[in-house]
Amino acid sequence: MRWFTFGREGARLPWKEWANAVKDPEDLMAYVALGRKAYRAFVRLAGLPPQKGAEGALTAFAHILHHTLDEMDEGRWMELRFLLQESWVQEDPGLWDPPALVIRPPSGGLAGDLLALHHMLERAVGPDLLRLSWCSMTSSGRNAPMRPMEAGELLLPLMMLDRTMAENIPPFLDQEEREGMSFLREELRLSERIFMDELADGLSAQGHIVRQGEVWIAGMMSGGSWHGSEEVARWRERGLRCCALLLAFRVMFLASVTGESGPLRVSFPPQGSD
Repeated sequence: MRWFTFGREGARLPWKEWANAVKDPEDLMAYVALGRKAYRAFVRLAGLPPQKGAEGALTAFAHILHHTLDEMDEGRWMELRFLLQESWVQEDPGLWDPPALVIRPPSGGLAGDLLALHHMLERAVGPDLLRLSWCSMTSSGRNAPMRPMEAGELLLPLMMLDRTMAENIPPFLDQEEREGMSFLREELRLSERIFMDELADGLSAQGHIVRQGEVWIAGMMSGGSWHGSEEVARWRERGLRCCALLLAFRVMFLASVTGESGPLRVSFPPQGSD
């Protein structure tokens, strides 16, 4: 699929929905349309059908971004733009990854599913959850700090999502949008027997053992347990669905920053010539 280009006009997607959103960052429906376009492209890439509950989540994302723009001052814009253009290399290295690097259709096999799931959680789900929580806090008038996610550390992003939802942050979401955020939270529940952050930590810190078609993961709160290949395949499918929704938020977020503050001119590490 076509992804960001980094030419004289800055980082941009070659989609009419991107152009419409960037043209008017106050147009909520343009951002919903952009999110819908991105989400459908990502689930198609994953070989999965779109989920009905995603529409409410996309609408909530657009509403949150709309209010986030209203709360930004010059200093915060400078900090955010520096992160997205320069310091992302150290703090959020998966930010500009093409989606095909993290969204890969299931191919079968326990080892492949575990590697793919680890990559999705670390490069997409965790960072975008943290980004969404930062926007939720900022849109509510709070001076939330920008901070990178430690590798494999999903506890903070999940905790922040749970806390903001429990404390009605942001307070302006309507019933449909709240249901959309609840849908997102439910999609993030990969397993009935182990928390997502424990799963991510076990895969990142080598806290797992593979033997005879099963994987043992040492959950800090859930305890150690064995999981078969069919269960892991279900984790991967739910992970793909989470990725599709959160990468759609990332696209909407980058469009809102571009539309409100100007083109993003991204610096990449230098590459040697052959």
